[in-house]
Amino acid sequence: MIIVKVILPIPIRQYFTYLMPDFMCPIIGGRILVPFNSKDVIGIVASFYKKNNVDQANFKHIKALIDTESLYSNMILDIISWISNNYHCPAGNLFFSILPKILHSDYIIKNKYICQWSITKKGQELNLNYFKRRKKQLYVLLILKKKHILSTELKKYNISKIILKKLEIQELCKVNLNYKISFKRKIIRTKKKLFFNKKISIVLNDVLKKQCFSSWLLTRVNLYLKVKFYLGLIQSVLYKGMQILILVPYIKNINTIAFFLEKYFNASIDVMHSKLTSSKYFSNWVRTKNGENSIVIGTGKSIFLPFLKLGLIILLEEHNLKYKSINQCRYNIRDLGILRAYKEKIPIILDSETPSLKTLNNVLHRKCFYIKLNKYNHVNQINNNIINLKTEKIKFGLSLTLINEIYKNFTGKQVLLIFNKFVLFFFVLMCQKCNEIFKCTNCDDYFEINQYRNILFCKFCLIQIKKPIFCYNCGSFSLIVFKIGTEEIKKEMHSIFPKIPFFFFLNKKNINKNILNTKSFEFAISSPCIIIVTEELVQNYYFPHVKLISLICIDNYFLSFNYRAMEYFAQFYINLNQLTRSTKKSCKIFIQTSFPNDINLKEICNNGYFSFSKKAMAIRKSFLLPPWSFQTIVYSASTNTKYNIIFLSLMRKILQKKSRKYNCFLWVLGPNNAFLSINKHKYFHQLLIQCSSRVALNNVLNESIDVINIFTISKRVKWFIDIEPN
Repeated sequence: MIIVKVILPIPIRQYFTYLMPDFMCPIIGGRILVPFNSKDVIGIVASFYKKNNVDQANFKHIKALIDTESLYSNMILDIISWISNNYHCPAGNLFFSILPKILHSDYIIKNKYICQWSITKKGQELNLNYFKRRKKQLYVLLILKKKHILSTELKKYNISKIILKKLEIQELCKVNLNYKISFKRKIIRTKKKLFFNKKISIVLNDVLKKQCFSSWLLTRVNLYLKVKFYLGLIQSVLYKGMQILILVPYIKNINTIAFFLEKYFNASIDVMHSKLTSSKYFSNWVRTKNGENSIVIGTGKSIFLPFLKLGLIILLEEHNLKYKSINQCRYNIRDLGILRAYKEKIPIILDSETPSLKTLNNVLHRKCFYIKLNKYNHVNQINNNIINLKTEKIKFGLSLTLINEIYKNFTGKQVLLIFNKFVLFFFVLMCQKCNEIFKCTNCDDYFEINQYRNILFCKFCLIQIKKPIFCYNCGSFSLIVFKIGTEEIKKEMHSIFPKIPFFFFLNKKNINKNILNTKSFEFAISSPCIIIVTEELVQNYYFPHVKLISLICIDNYFLSFNYRAMEYFAQFYINLNQLTRSTKKSCKIFIQTSFPNDINLKEICNNGYFSFSKKAMAIRKSFLLPPWSFQTIVYSASTNTKYNIIFLSLMRKILQKKSRKYNCFLWVLGPNNAFLSINKHKYFHQLLIQCSSRVALNNVLNESIDVINIFTISKRVKWFIDIEPN
């Protein structure tokens, strides 16, 4: 009998053992059908070994073997095991999440076979005058005398299967049904001749001179040189007969890149993203595995595609938070891309106008190389205006200066108002009798209520008052907490701008597909209007006709406990011009804040991102914050807060004991409340861990997880680990 360890699609950190008869041939990475909790479940073989003396009563038997070939290449299996060990997440979630949805069932992958027709001896010796009246059969027979015909070539020669069948009945030709297709990488030729200057040629030689891993950062390069560089790089890789993976954070970028590359290269280009149908996604997955395509443009999970011969990885907007998974397995696509390039021994290009501080730190330590195509000393001056909310009158979050600017200077043009999700939806105190809402006497905007401290506060004037006992208008004591939602926002906006049309994009569910073109991901209307959108949704679409962009109340970045908040704001702000896709003129940007004299804000607006990043790196180094150290957060979720605190307190003690073994110092904070909106019915707590060594921290975590799993408290809570949290 064969003992098989199986991975099931369950978020549990363990394998399940089953028995398999000797006549079956299990394959690591193949699917099997196994019984689990009175149901038949699809599992994946993790490992197996033979054993003669087996107590068969202890194990259940496998019901069926689905795959004869592994669904994962050896490279992908290595990456998955690395993720499981370094990100400490259940293997079941990983193995099934990277597969096409069709393969989550018992669907059998059919190997591609092509029919091959060839002429027989009788057909060779037959007198062709016999087919004078049957011209179609004569035409096919003449082709068969010269060469074999494949089923893929029927359209090319304008041949029907009916004619071939008639010749087959007459024994003039024979068909080979077991002719297996063999995919050969063709040398791709460009549609247009490309010319490069010496600098670009030297850089291309540096990137591709050795068949080994290298990581490169491309930033602060003008568009013309960047396009030339990428065309030369892609051309060189395609000439070698290798595949290219281009990773993008948003689906909107895919069609633009694909359309551009089709103009220059006569190559097969496939796209991979979540909006594809399951059948189309699966067919592209198979084409990638067989090596039928040359270029794949996809979003994050495309890094797990089973390429036949991968030659280059290009990762666009490497700083983007979209590359960080928000599920229980919180891996970063950027890090996995670098890992895959290292294992494949190929170069990877990290492209960003605002690189993350981690990547800039890798450049300083020579782990990543900087691509120099031109002397770039110019700072992109963005046409911005900072509005001080402390000296302005406010109408539902909009300053009078911004309202007047919309009316006067931008009549007949589109305006984009970007709200933060914390600003749009909030709670206010309202009288149940007269429906009066408490407002700030200074700016006439709504007071927000803090339910935990019974305090009313104005986020614009930073005024705080105690929660009133009665209504100042009618004297009623029946005061209720009321949520300002979408309908209230629409009413207020229509009262401020009664004659201007509005479009609201506050949730993905409420987006009108007619207004936003789903193919090009563009705002389809070109007439004058005001577009209200959140920071989360705005980057998913293009707004080509917008001339004015306003950031409504960005104070949450300045008041955030997250030390990375200003880095994320700088990246978001610098890349705002990309929303319009305009290369000629930049649009005007208004920033509303109560902290106009903030040092970081002035640095970003006046001197640009790289000046800000240098100062931010120096501050983090002085406080030993990442990237000069490494952080990890252990999250615990339960309906009872006591279980979370007990589990995390025990985890803290185990970590501190294990750290002595490796002679490393751990800085541990917690357990504390974690404000996560994953599940409203559960309480979340967190434990923050910081260490100067990533290897030591990983070893301590691995041993601590083995110990904590022994205790019953680990089964009463749902816990997961976030390596290098945002």
